[in-house]
Amino acid sequence: MRQLPLSLLLAASTAACVDNSATDASQVSSDLDKVNGGDTTVDEAPMFADQAAFDAMGIEADAAVADTMAQDPTVTALASLPTLDSRRVLVVWGRMPADPTATDARDWTGSLTLSRGAMLAGRRVGFEAATDRVLPRETRDRISFTSVTRPFADGLVLRVLADGASTDPLTLTYTSAVDASITYQFDLAQLAAGPIAIDAGGGNQMVAIALRDHADACEHGFMRGRWHQLAAHIGVYRGIVHDADGTPIGHVRGIYGQRKNGEKVVFGKFIDRAGKFVGLVAGTYDSGELRARWIDRAGDRGKLHGHYFEGATDGAGGFVARWAENSCSED
Repeated sequence: MRQLPLSLLLAASTAACVDNSATDASQVSSDLDKVNGGDTTVDEAPMFADQAAFDAMGIEADAAVADTMAQDPTVTALASLPTLDSRRVLVVWGRMPADPTATDARDWTGSLTLSRGAMLAGRRVGFEAATDRVLPRETRDRISFTSVTRPFADGLVLRVLADGASTDPLTLTYTSAVDASITYQFDLAQLAAGPIAIDAGGGNQMVAIALRDHADACEHGFMRGRWHQLAAHIGVYRGIVHDADGTPIGHVRGIYGQRKNGEKVVFGKFIDRAGKFVGLVAGTYDSGELRARWIDRAGDRGKLHGHYFEGATDGAGGFVARWAENSCSED
């Protein structure tokens, strides 16, 4: 990935605050040529004082899951191994890019199965009471659920536990309960290098993104939200920032587009739930993949890596990404 010079990224950190909430294509185009896309390191109001814009994007709600398997003796013994390999995995499935006008539903009812070790469900994403739920746990290596999606997506934040001393492949496999011939497999070794998206047909995708737990408790987590095209090669995005457990801890917003020199750049800013500045986002995007740097007031802090799916309205499009400090970034 081509990196933007750190000196340019930080040059305007003490400049007057620029309101980078533009939804006009010409304004975004202009901002793309500004340092940091016009953003600064100042604190903000919660949700950038822009709750209406976040609401309009209809980002899927999430909630904690009380997983009874966490008390299983085999699972607790595995979690205490000195050779423990612990990872957080966000798996989402459904319409990507999101499409509020979609009329065809997809029944994703099925299961996620780990090839070895154990899994715990930490948080559910987009589950609706009428059609979706995590089913009672029966085995430590499988999580079953009911899920029906139409315009948007559902998902789960998982903790994967395995013995790091083993050289056997570690895979996560989705199997449909509606059609057993439908299976999608994710190799966690490949997920360490970056997100994986599988085309499920009919505008549907299944996407997985992973983070490795680290003993030094470095800061890392996920982001997800909407990726909204305003015009050709110009757009904005807004999203929710989660910690590694999947718990919402803040918000992100930004712009993306193609500069006059042809470079495809993405800028943004993320804050905690009280509005306190956490970091600037500065990087590149292309062909469904985004890569960026996380920059705080002291300089280069970490990395961000994800997939985006462009949509043409506020509630359409989407992105999922992982973020981490340099000391624990996977790639």
